[in-house]
Amino acid sequence: MQENFVNLLLEFSKKAQIILTSHSPLLVKQLLYNEKVKINILEKNNSNVEVSSIDERLLPYVSANEINYLAFGLPTEEYHNELYEELKYYNGDGKKIKQFDIDFFVAEKKEESNCPWKGYPNEVSIHTFIRNQIHHQKYNGKPDAKNLKHSIQKMREFLKDINVTI
Repeated sequence: MQENFVNLLLEFSKKAQIILTSHSPLLVKQLLYNEKVKINILEKNNSNVEVSSIDERLLPYVSANEINYLAFGLPTEEYHNELYEELKYYNGDGKKIKQFDIDFFVAEKKEESNCPWKGYPNEVSIHTFIRNQIHHQKYNGKPDAKNLKHSIQKMREFLKDINVTI
């Protein structure tokens, strides 16, 4: 039904300007597939309303998780996974997880290897540890919200560096 609504909006927008507000990242995601659609984020700071673009997208595809992060500051496990896999694709495709961590996060990006790996302390970076918490909560526990947010911020920085050179 939402897809039909988006198609209807796009059809009406051929003859009129349409302004729409939504809290739905899925609606925003569907609208972003059309290059003529402009998406802005409104944020209230004190008594001022600031308008910013959603152009800070880093993933090569439209991601509802990235939209949630940019629009609402929501760091999710799913977005962490997407960023991690994108970095691994560019910097360690074909490598095992631990070797990718050592080569990219620790050696190249100078991140500390102060997190456990399979029960052994100080083996991997926080990024890989959180990745393993997400994928193997039974053995590693649930990611801490503060660490998840920090890891997402750092991985976004690393991906920005890569996107500049691609």
